[in-house]
Amino acid sequence: MAVEKNKLEEEACVLRFYKTVLSWDYLRILKESDNGKKIGDGSAEELKEVKNTYKDVDEYLDTFEPLLFEEVKAQIVQRKDEEEETEWQQAIIAECSEVNGFHLPMVICSDAESISQNDLLLLSTKKFGEGKQLPTTYAFALVEHRQQDKIRLRLYLRGEVKGYNTDDVQTCPRLLSMLPIVSEVQKYFYVLKICSLSTIVREYVAMRSISSLPFKDLILKAADVDITNEDRAWKLSRPLAEFIEGNHNKSQLEAIHVSS
Repeated sequence: MAVEKNKLEEEACVLRFYKTVLSWDYLRILKESDNGKKIGDGSAEELKEVKNTYKDVDEYLDTFEPLLFEEVKAQIVQRKDEEEETEWQQAIIAECSEVNGFHLPMVICSDAESISQNDLLLLSTKKFGEGKQLPTTYAFALVEHRQQDKIRLRLYLRGEVKGYNTDDVQTCPRLLSMLPIVSEVQKYFYVLKICSLSTIVREYVAMRSISSLPFKDLILKAADVDITNEDRAWKLSRPLAEFIEGNHNKSQLEAIHVSS
């Protein structure tokens, strides 16, 4: 039962991540970066200072979740800054379904082999940079899996998530205009590979799992706690270990290693 519960919690966590990122506006992210918000360096809005101690799990998540999402935006901007030649692919809808508020179209791409599972793609009815007017019909999509020349995508088109509150979703004309594109078989559109989300999704799940750790007080308060034999046998997953080592101070890490 515990394993099943953990699996459900992890799935809910992943869907929360997808819903947030897939609702973002690509052009707005680039504009904010150009306007000097310095995405990814800790100076953007809603970011809190990383502290040595936290009063509870909520404060911990309120600090690290925005930082992690800011890192996703930084990867998106980096892809734009580093590109030498924009390589758009043409794609066509083969079929589409809707599950849990997500659209899951199966598409055929001109170069499916260049796309991998967990890649973040930009879908648009027009190539960016063509003509004087910017596209108005576009959205992010995640690659669920690939089957030969077909790829299964995941999109969230119900609206834009405000901040990081997935319960606060506002209707968005840009996303609504994508509905007939991904829902109708034989519809053509363009695809641009942005970056891979494989690593950062694992880090996000690891971060959100802090409440289930037997030694979470060591992380939150850098305090000594009594660790039972059962807790000592608890093993950290590699993603969680990497997240903890990259985001906590020396004293916290020493206490965690001793207790685990």
